[in-house]
Amino acid sequence: MRESAEHWEYDGSFLGFMTIVDRSFRAQKFPALILSPETAVESLFLTEWIATDAVRGEKIYRRLRQRLRPENFLFIQNGFYATLEGKERCLLEAIEIALQTKDLLENHLGHPSILALQKSIRTLLGENHALTGFVRFEYVGDVLFSKINPKHYVMPYLCPHFAERYPQEKIMIYDETHELLGIIDHGDIHLMENTSCPEFAEASNEQEIRQQWKTFLRAVTINERANYVAQRNHLPLRFRGNMTEFKA
Repeated sequence: MRESAEHWEYDGSFLGFMTIVDRSFRAQKFPALILSPETAVESLFLTEWIATDAVRGEKIYRRLRQRLRPENFLFIQNGFYATLEGKERCLLEAIEIALQTKDLLENHLGHPSILALQKSIRTLLGENHALTGFVRFEYVGDVLFSKINPKHYVMPYLCPHFAERYPQEKIMIYDETHELLGIIDHGDIHLMENTSCPEFAEASNEQEIRQQWKTFLRAVTINERANYVAQRNHLPLRFRGNMTEFKA
């Protein structure tokens, strides 16, 4: 693949990126820069807009699933949701390598793009794992609701976990960082982008349950044995803002 001085911009969606992949490999060139809505705001570059082609995007998605070994396809998919500057360009290079080898991409950590993606994926999955234990739900009517502030785009991983854990429940999780609402209805998952947090009138019984929980925690706490350094290591401060036991 030859290098190009072109600058492309797309809508930031996964199908949009698949359209970028299609365009890049058809033209046999890598653009110098690929911008999304998040990164284009801070850029002064003149860019070419690459409109999302759902048909071509789905076709490239299926073709990559067929041609790449499952572990490498998952690496690409995880890499797309990771938080990494210039991730689209790194992913194009990773796809090119994956198409040329049957080896695991993680065995190519000598390549700067693979190494950067691998580090970003590790932090993404690590935050998701932490949130599976730190998310707190409250009943609003018959819906379990939670608000989170993740650094990474974890909702595609977090929602399936709770859909499997609570298959009979209606659940809503709002990601304040990415303005993303996850709706889980008896195991069916829907993600709504660019939306504000739902407003609910808090039920009185939920307040009573919260107060009872805090009373229990105070009762079982032995102040002389409190180790706040260890507590912060196991439960970082940034996760506590939406946790019931730390609310006033």
